[in-house]
Amino acid sequence: MNAGDNTPTYGHSGDEAQDGQIRPIPVPSQGGASVPAERKGGTMAGLMAISSTLALIAFMIIGFVFDGWAWGWVVFLMPGLLKSWQAAQN
Repeated sequence: MNAGDNTPTYGHSGDEAQDGQIRPIPVPSQGGASVPAERKGGTMAGLMAISSTLALIAFMIIGFVFDGWAWGWVVFLMPGLLKSWQAAQN
């Protein structure tokens, strides 16, 4: 806005056409952030990634199917046991 101009611009400077498109700001490449071609850990790393979800599913199955709500919580110890076993092998 210039002095004496009372017309609001609403975040638009008037220098360019406003078409409603949001344009991303380019970010310079940092380098070294590439994904390795082969992941370490293989199957065990994948099992560790989904172990909490599998424990929850197992708990629900034990609870609903076998009415084992009182003892079904034991499956939540499995992710920790898997992590300990993985650490012992490395």
